Amino acid sequence: MRPLEGVKVVEAAAYISIPFGAMALADLGADVIKVEPPRGETYRHFGPQYGTSSLAYKAVNQNKRGVFIDLKAPEGIAQLKELLADADLFMTNWRPTVAPSLGLTDEVIRTEFPQLIWVRVSGYGPTGPMANMPAYDGIVQSRSGLMRMEPGEPQVPTNLLADKVSAMTAAQTATAALLARHRTGKGAICDVSMLDALAYFAGADFSAGHRIVDNDPDLRVYGQIKGTSPMPTADGWITLSPVTGRQLRACLAATGFGDSWDEILAGGKANIWANCTAKFGKRLTEETTEFWERAFRDADVPAGAVMTLEQHINDAQTLHNETYEVTNEPGVGHYRRVQYPAWFNGSKPETAGLVSPQLEAP
Repeated sequence: MRPLEGVKVVEAAAYISIPFGAMALADLGADVIKVEPPRGETYRHFGPQYGTSSLAYKAVNQNKRGVFIDLKAPEGIAQLKELLADADLFMTNWRPTVAPSLGLTDEVIRTEFPQLIWVRVSGYGPTGPMANMPAYDGIVQSRSGLMRMEPGEPQVPTNLLADKVSAMTAAQTATAALLARHRTGKGAICDVSMLDALAYFAGADFSAGHRIVDNDPDLRVYGQIKGTSPMPTADGWITLSPVTGRQLRACLAATGFGDSWDEILAGGKANIWANCTAKFGKRLTEETTEFWERAFRDADVPAGAVMTLEQHINDAQTLHNETYEVTNEPGVGHYRRVQYPAWFNGSKPETAGLVSPQLEAP
């Protein structure tokens, strides 16, 4: 099944904030045409080169067709418009001033391509005091508050969170606009601000304690959703996440401290988990992670080994889910790509199986 079969997407973007979202549409069966400059987009050259691009580029551009057009030349814009003539989606991540400088104003798009849905990602949105400022992932994360969740020095996540959240928001916006067009027959121009996308993402937990306008932030909310820290075992680490009284009691019982519940409660509700871990923390170091995963699974306690990426890739559940598929990629050979994380009628969505766009020879 290809849920988006028949949908034509023209992507004129670089890096991650649109390409990753357009790739999601491609992985769902859309025909995605990636427009790049004649020498290729900048992200091709991030890191070691495998064939005509980096692994980082390949990771967000699978299942796309590629064309190489100089959009700074009038004939390049003419070529782009030829692609847009029968397209459903146009996806860009230019600064707001770029499109008008190319003659692609809102009015031009609405007039010449009334059926088109244009999804634009920018750092801060199309208007406002920072609209035309350059914005990359780290800058947006810096301004979002996410790096200052804890007191003290800023904590930098080890992934490009703002880019990826914005990309997924763009993909969801695109599918919503397609549904609206199905009902109304009209295209749309949709703007996604990376800053707003990250704020929306954080709104589900991190910023929940800041919702009451006239009160000081309730930082206890963040403490509740912060999660539990990994605990050492004899040969690695395990994360435990019991959230109910029954699960907490089962956790104590599985580690040999089942008779300690009344003592734990006497320490106060705010200290239950700390008092639990003080009881069984040393016991965890006496057995392997595999032993404890099995013991907690038998006790119906939420628990999971803290895996390396290699362990995750080769884990039995990962293999069962067919999370990854091995294909042949030019310049690489056997190449592991991530499949779209959903099933449709019990099967992963079918795709065109395209390799990432290959740079043309000079």
